[in-house]
Amino acid sequence: MNAAGSDIAAATAPSGKAESILAAARRTFLASGFGAVSMDAIARAAGASKATLYAYFSSKEELFGAVVASEGERYFRGFSARELDPHDVETSLNEIARRFLELVLSPDAIAVNRITIAEAVRFPQLGDVFWRAGPEQTRAQIEAFLRRADEAGTLSVADPKLAAEQFISLMRGDWHLRQLLRLDPPLNPAELQDAARGAVATFLRAYGK
Repeated sequence: MNAAGSDIAAATAPSGKAESILAAARRTFLASGFGAVSMDAIARAAGASKATLYAYFSSKEELFGAVVASEGERYFRGFSARELDPHDVETSLNEIARRFLELVLSPDAIAVNRITIAEAVRFPQLGDVFWRAGPEQTRAQIEAFLRRADEAGTLSVADPKLAAEQFISLMRGDWHLRQLLRLDPPLNPAELQDAARGAVATFLRAYGK
């Protein structure tokens, strides 16, 4: 999830034993956090040997990153930012924003965020793994789309990377932090759509032509 040309939350969809290992790891991490979970425990939960587990994932951090990537894949499956129309930027950005908010405000994504924040001090590599598997990938895909829209003449974007970061901040708003802090109930679909449209409208006022 670190190549600018890959899909948002892109990861090759796992199958077979890798799929069952990822599912077991996801359940185990969400139930117990990161530090308290061992590769042995994940192997047992997956009904696999430790050797099989390490054949697919070389470390617990790598496995956690794969779980993060698979969460993104669940929400972006069948969707590619490269297929969005740069000539219809409002529709395209609304699609990105809706899917982005569905992902980052989902209960499991919020739980993974809490785990990462809580354990990044003890496990410094965890923050980097999370960043590369999720936020960096999303930013890269939005940046690539904004470049295309600028080239098409529908947006005026001098610094696509900065503009992508600003768009992500607009989409997150206070929604994400308030969910992390358990201050609000989950957004309903209408509220989520309104949040997405508001972010897009503000972004287009800054960069639209």
